[in-house]
Amino acid sequence: MGSAVQEITDFAIDVLDRMDGPQLPAEAVFSFLCPRLDSPGAVLQRTTWRTGQTDIRSSGLAPADVALLIGATHAMRFEHPLMVATAAGDLTPATAQTAAGGWLSWHRSPARAFLVDLRGWDQIISLPLRGGPTEVCAFAFARSGRDYDDRELALAAAVQPLLRAMDRHVRVIGRWLRDDDGRPGTREAGAREAGLTGREVSVLLCLSEGLTAAAIAHRLGCSVRTVGKHTGNIYRKLGVSDRLTAVLVAQRQGILRAAVWVPGVDARPGPPVPR
Repeated sequence: MGSAVQEITDFAIDVLDRMDGPQLPAEAVFSFLCPRLDSPGAVLQRTTWRTGQTDIRSSGLAPADVALLIGATHAMRFEHPLMVATAAGDLTPATAQTAAGGWLSWHRSPARAFLVDLRGWDQIISLPLRGGPTEVCAFAFARSGRDYDDRELALAAAVQPLLRAMDRHVRVIGRWLRDDDGRPGTREAGAREAGLTGREVSVLLCLSEGLTAAAIAHRLGCSVRTVGKHTGNIYRKLGVSDRLTAVLVAQRQGILRAAVWVPGVDARPGPPVPR
């Protein structure tokens, strides 16, 4: 048990070390989970459910395979048992065979037939990050032969909260970078000059919305104690001692424009911060 905890801790540190910008470091996840799930292939897939528009980052797939997978996702997303479950809001890590209702149903699935034709793989395990009728985003791992067992499902369930929290973090950072007042790089440069880390920027954005420490912890998937630590670091780096002054200084330095709200993330925005 101690060894497993240490492995996951080391994995978390590796992923955090590689987080540099508005993208989850999928390669770190692939390198940790692929050997432990005995999976030669893996993807981080994000699909707009209504249109089928899909973005895929992969391991073990050639660029031509990825292009075919994107096309198949567009055509068969409503027939893929794992994607249908995630679109319905079920974020439990699961295997395709279980989601389909058993071996026979999965054996007859066009999604399975496509994967077998593509790479010879016939088993999938999914680790959803977010779902619902708007967008489906998940890690998926594939292999041939036996279905994934309870031990492998338990590993996926153990790392899922960490990955979902990091996904929320990179979405906050992505929105912050997109809202750059028409001067790309301005906010990133301001944060870098102030010495703020990406996680501290996420907390600062939440502070600008008037969120409580508990609400920030809920949104970013961390503890209230961790929020307090980041907040203290922000105050020290900006040379302030309270939330309002921190936000105003960040605005003057070009790090913030105003209160920012990321749609689809759990908390609601607070009142605007006065200029």
